[in-house]
Amino acid sequence: MNIIFLDIDGVVNTDRQIRINTLHQINDIDFDPQAMNNLKQIIEQTSSKIVISSTWRTHERENGYLWQELIRNFKGYDLNPDVIIGSTPVISETMKPELRELEIANWLIENPIVEKFVILDDQWSMGNLNDHFIRCLSFNGITTEIAEKSIKMLNT
Repeated sequence: MNIIFLDIDGVVNTDRQIRINTLHQINDIDFDPQAMNNLKQIIEQTSSKIVISSTWRTHERENGYLWQELIRNFKGYDLNPDVIIGSTPVISETMKPELRELEIANWLIENPIVEKFVILDDQWSMGNLNDHFIRCLSFNGITTEIAEKSIKMLNT
């Protein structure tokens, strides 16, 4: 099974789109169309599933506002929400970004069925997992180049 560990802010909820939403006084959280279309391309061309590594994952249990917005955006881009198969564990209430590598590593230990994976995040590093990490710039999120690199990593 191929997995995409997906951060949300800076990856599909880009700084560019946040500015556009604010300018147009959009109250919903509309994700970046280019980033979402690129994510859709990665999923379709690699048959990947998604594991949410973003802090947004903490809203899943209560079906909170951010989780509802995540699902609404997936449906809006014809992505079946069932492609999301889980979330990384929260190993500290501080939710510090530098812990993300450990959270992903823990998820991988608990789910040994993973064949290939890629981490899409706007962090600077993923430590021991850097070979699987593709950094997104928060203004653009998932670009065409990032999508192509992800597809290559997941298909070879």
